[in-house]
Amino acid sequence: MATSSNDIKFIDVVKALESIEATTQRTVMAKLLSSLLKKTPPNVIDKVIYFILGQLRPDWEGVELGVAEKLTFRAIANATGVPVKQVEDLYKRLGDVGETARRIMSSKPQQAGGKSILEFFGGGATEELTMGKVYDTLISIARASGEGAQDTKVKLLTYLFSRAKPEEAKYIARFVIGRLRLGVADMTILDALSDAYKVPREALERAYHIYPDLGYIAKMVAQEGQNALAKIHVTPGVPIQPMLAERLSTSAEILAKLGGIAMVEYKYDGERAQVHKTRDGEVRIFSRRLENITYAYPDVAEYVKEAIDAKEFIVEGEIVAIDLTRVSLDPSRN
Repeated sequence: MATSSNDIKFIDVVKALESIEATTQRTVMAKLLSSLLKKTPPNVIDKVIYFILGQLRPDWEGVELGVAEKLTFRAIANATGVPVKQVEDLYKRLGDVGETARRIMSSKPQQAGGKSILEFFGGGATEELTMGKVYDTLISIARASGEGAQDTKVKLLTYLFSRAKPEEAKYIARFVIGRLRLGVADMTILDALSDAYKVPREALERAYHIYPDLGYIAKMVAQEGQNALAKIHVTPGVPIQPMLAERLSTSAEILAKLGGIAMVEYKYDGERAQVHKTRDGEVRIFSRRLENITYAYPDVAEYVKEAIDAKEFIVEGEIVAIDLTRVSLDPSRN
């Protein structure tokens, strides 16, 4: 079956990943990524970026697959007809779930279990996987919830393995358990985007600092070029990359870097937080790693709604636990 002009064959993505995995040089990685991005349709470039980064959505959205090793082993076994114990034993010897999947698929591809699952989903054994199909299936796995969710996840993953070539199965298995082993960092992605679309690296990095979603930025640039970056703004509800402190060894080094004069203050030991209120009134709290931690601080979320008189805002500070029986909130009494 021919691949739509709005998609890319997953095997083409996998070939690029194999080349990337074979090098440790960031500049080489960036060039290989750039070549892949140039031939990726804009419609699915965000999905390629997310897959390479080992995520389905940016971290701050908190989208997780919820699939552990044992479920992955079950899916490989179902897709090939190989006993689960055989899959587990091979994994114990290799220590790499991806290589385990590749070898199992190479030796016994699509046996009874795989054939039945393809019939269940209405797919043909010769139908090639595309990046869009792989990504959309993984999203369906992540969204499976409630009673029977684990069985649904295994069926969907079995479906992917049943249609995958051995090399494709290797990277699907690694992605699922969060061990892609590519060594590609966010900055390498920015280098590749800059090279592929001839957009200044500084402009891309600025956009990433205020809107840390590389899939979204890549799709905008692929569709509209550099002009698209002007549409990316600070947005309540989307965390901003925090400025992190640079560590120095001694006070003398610190003073030298600051020109000999510095002002210091006590640092409260809590959790750094970026608090957002969106236009619809929702409060979201993000950690310094841009994880959504609102669930952990419902009292803070309610407090800022009352304390800050604004329809939408972004504030940053430190969340510190205090004992109100021993400390007064009135500074003049402490």
